[in-house]
Amino acid sequence: MARTTPTTLKTFKQLEKQAADCRLCPAMADQPAILSKANGNLHANIVFVAEAPGRFGAGRTGIPFHGDKSGDNFETLLAHIGLTRKDVFITNAALCNPLENGNNRRPKTSEIKNCQPFLKKTLDLICPEVVVTLGSTGLQAINLILGTRYQLKDRVAQPLTTPGFILFPLYHPSPRVTNWMRPLAQQKKDFKKIPRSTGE
Repeated sequence: MARTTPTTLKTFKQLEKQAADCRLCPAMADQPAILSKANGNLHANIVFVAEAPGRFGAGRTGIPFHGDKSGDNFETLLAHIGLTRKDVFITNAALCNPLENGNNRRPKTSEIKNCQPFLKKTLDLICPEVVVTLGSTGLQAINLILGTRYQLKDRVAQPLTTPGFILFPLYHPSPRVTNWMRPLAQQKKDFKKIPRSTGE
């Protein structure tokens, strides 16, 4: 992996501050934006785009996919393909934790649209070869950027060529999904299909 340059780091710091200062979504105005060096490698070949920080995960720890069962599953899947957090960058369709009656909820389309500039700028800065979406909300965010209409159920674990990167839609590793829709054993097979850099 390339070493992060001062210019890249400065640009990312500016983006991090803009996200922290954002108050576009009234329901999440008091929630921290999870975008920092804890998200991962700014020169990663693979960027993961999930849904939103969870209240027991990133919403509490400040680290995407860390501190809850979804995070445990994600780290298991990463390890299964020989990667660590230091090798990748992890972000979300919505950078703040959407809550309803104290519980996690799915981000509204308006909230995903409000966060879209942060996601696009992040991808433009990192220039990954592969973008892996985790769940339909992550895919929805990328669809908004690309102007596409990919559906997860039709495109799961299929490499899709876009002008800037290979898009690879996968299911989310949350317990709800692994218990009822896409078992962890199947998700391990899906992760094995993630396109890898020719230099790796």
